[in-house]
Amino acid sequence: MYVAATMCTVATYNLYLGADLTVIFAVTSPDDLAGKARLVLEQVVATDFPARAEAIAQVLVEEQVDVVGLQEVASWSKVVEDGRGERHEVWLDFLSVLLGALARAGETYDVHASAANFQGGAHVAGASSMAVQGRNVILVRRRSGVRVTGERTFSFSSSLKIATGMPDLVLEVGRSWGWVDAEVDGSAFRFVNVHTEAWEPGIRDAQRDEVLAALAATDRPLVVVGDFNATPEVVGMPEEYVDAWAVAGRSGTGLTSGQNTDLTGDHALETRIDYVWVRGAEVADCRVVGGRPQDRTASGLWPSDHAGVVAEVTF
Repeated sequence: MYVAATMCTVATYNLYLGADLTVIFAVTSPDDLAGKARLVLEQVVATDFPARAEAIAQVLVEEQVDVVGLQEVASWSKVVEDGRGERHEVWLDFLSVLLGALARAGETYDVHASAANFQGGAHVAGASSMAVQGRNVILVRRRSGVRVTGERTFSFSSSLKIATGMPDLVLEVGRSWGWVDAEVDGSAFRFVNVHTEAWEPGIRDAQRDEVLAALAATDRPLVVVGDFNATPEVVGMPEEYVDAWAVAGRSGTGLTSGQNTDLTGDHALETRIDYVWVRGAEVADCRVVGGRPQDRTASGLWPSDHAGVVAEVTF
């Protein structure tokens, strides 16, 4: 009996929130915190997400990606107080900017499994306080034929806590993940988007295991994508999960992370920490995207400090 195969193009892309937040980890005083917050704010402006969004959108549309898991989908706001109390006024929302760029590039994507994670803020000297909210998001191309039948988001039960030089300031790095259940041409599958801890391997591995335990009960084909913050020799996925790059990657090393935090300079991808994993389906092709010189913005910025990974998956 002949059974027709169904092809779906999937991807992962870490958008880079626009600044190196690790400078906050070592603050020693409120004045120091204000100064570091100013540096962060200046870097967010300089890394110009509106221009980067146009470049990322061009890549996703050129690749005709049907379902993509995004990480570090940031929303930057200023905190104002008036007679109505304290409120956040968003001045840069990555998700709405990217959706607009995708539409201008010729495709409409729908938002699913938007999972909030890290958040924080600080007073910026000479300006209102500023805050950031991160998210993981799954986008589904409207013309793809993929029909979402359900979705869930989760916050990891374990998270990293970072003591700073200020006794009363402890930073908690919350992370999250989520999935959509979907069908394409009658084939059902689950698409999972993950972003695990970068700074502590024990917490990172516990978060990975939390995802795997939650997925163990499903018998539908799985596509698990994301920034795992782990190189291939330590990522630790079970054998039944196939690393798409390892089985179908094109020529090259498959490196995905390491661009300069200001997104300038020569090509500097150094590690492979972004993956497409497949269980119960076949991988026909896999490629790293967003790392060509022509993918840069007009001003020369790389689209992100990560490259994306695109795979053709057959159900």
